[in-house]
Amino acid sequence: MLVAPGKGTFQRTLDAVAGDELPQSTIIGSVDTLRGSTPVHAPHGGVLVEWLVEDGDPVSPGQPLVRLHPISDHSEGVYA
Repeated sequence: MLVAPGKGTFQRTLDAVAGDELPQSTIIGSVDTLRGSTPVHAPHGGVLVEWLVEDGDPVSPGQPLVRLHPISDHSEGVYA
């Protein structure tokens, strides 16, 4: 889950839809305040599950913005 870093207005900068794979450090948008803008980035890569806010929505600190399912670096399988 990616969350808002502070109080402000969410501005979406990424045109991604559910099912899209996002690489690590992808900037999905920003939280804008009267004092500036704070980027929101994915600390790990993953598959976008759903957007939880819309462009222009007011957000609070810690509010979930995007559900992101991490991608495992390990391949699954049975070891002999």
